[in-house]
Amino acid sequence: MEKSRPLKNFVYGILIRRLALASLVIAAVFSVITYDQSSNMIINTVVKVSNLKIAMIRGQFRELMRKGDIETKEALIQAINYPPGTRVRIPEGRYVYAMIYENKGKHRETYEDSDYPELGAVKRYIKNIPASYPDSDKLEYSVVDIAGRPYIYTNIRMIVETRHLPVYMHAIFALSDQALGMVRQQIIKTVFFVFAVVFSTTLLLYPVITHLTGKLSDFSSSLLNANLEMLEVLGATIAKRDSDTDAHNYRVTIYATHLAETIGLDKKMMQSLIKGSFLHDVGKIGIRDNILLKPGKLDEREFESMKDHVNHGLDIIHKSDWLRGAAGVVGGHHEKFNGKGYPEGIATDAIPLAARIFAIADVFDALTSRRPYKEPFSFEKTMEILEQGKGTHFDPELLDKFRYIARDLYDKFSGREDDRLKEQLHELTNRYFQSGIDTLKY
Repeated sequence: MEKSRPLKNFVYGILIRRLALASLVIAAVFSVITYDQSSNMIINTVVKVSNLKIAMIRGQFRELMRKGDIETKEALIQAINYPPGTRVRIPEGRYVYAMIYENKGKHRETYEDSDYPELGAVKRYIKNIPASYPDSDKLEYSVVDIAGRPYIYTNIRMIVETRHLPVYMHAIFALSDQALGMVRQQIIKTVFFVFAVVFSTTLLLYPVITHLTGKLSDFSSSLLNANLEMLEVLGATIAKRDSDTDAHNYRVTIYATHLAETIGLDKKMMQSLIKGSFLHDVGKIGIRDNILLKPGKLDEREFESMKDHVNHGLDIIHKSDWLRGAAGVVGGHHEKFNGKGYPEGIATDAIPLAARIFAIADVFDALTSRRPYKEPFSFEKTMEILEQGKGTHFDPELLDKFRYIARDLYDKFSGREDDRLKEQLHELTNRYFQSGIDTLKY
């Protein structure tokens, strides 16, 4: 059968889509990782700054309170805005809320940055945080989300001298717009860099992958074509053995495939049907000449021997992994819908669907073809005979489907033995075998 390139085109198409998808997934995964690392890196820097700031606040607050001539609130305000009266701002952000409390949770003083626009949300958040009492000067902190914006929450022991009750402080450090902008810019740059690296690597690898895949596709196509040619050779061999032309194999395969298309048979099943249709009588190779070539009617003993061609055929195709899919037709093409066929005598849905399809196509071709013992029947007579076998020999639903396409098939292919049959079959095999690399498994 002729070699074609749809398989390679299919492989390249799939390769491009999958490489693109893989690149996107990899880039997305690394972007998420990078996002976390970049944002954490910048926020950790801000955390260090805020911790230094809170340490300075605590030191200044202790110093002011040690003098004993200043109110707690004023000491807190001066400590937060140290040096006094300057309201110094650092680029990373500032403390916008702080609350001094004693042990047992008694509230003493509060500092609020009234200029901060989200102060209300900050106050509502810290109000719901239970008081805790660090037993050392170690700073407790965490990054929290308030109204969709990151903040640093700190809790620290401010005073522990014996002449003062222990004093603690909640505080909220707000990241500046500049710091958040740094996070966003770093993320954008890093994500862009990740995507650039991933896609550049993909572009560099693509020619290598496509070259190797193309070689594999060529080898696969050659193997597939060799298998399809083997199908033709085996079909032609049994036709010669049976003193017939191989046109019957072509016609009956075309008929069966068209019927299968009307019921939407899937690709894998269609491949099995084509193989089985072309090789349905391959087991006749094992039948003796005096029976196979007998011009008259076979007697009972001879007919029983002829039935063995089904098992011979199954033995032959099971020697090839690629041909095993033909077993449904090879093993079941003489079964009848009412269970009176052979070799198993199975009925209705127990008969493989491919075999039920083939049975209609096989009898249709036999009736409309010239044989040594008969002239071809007319289309009308053929359909009448098929109708008589409805529900006994043939699946009724499939026969009803076949009736809609039978006339067209009869007009195009009945009695033909020319190259048009091969061309039509090649079109079908290209459609169902050469359209995807996955078909090589069947």
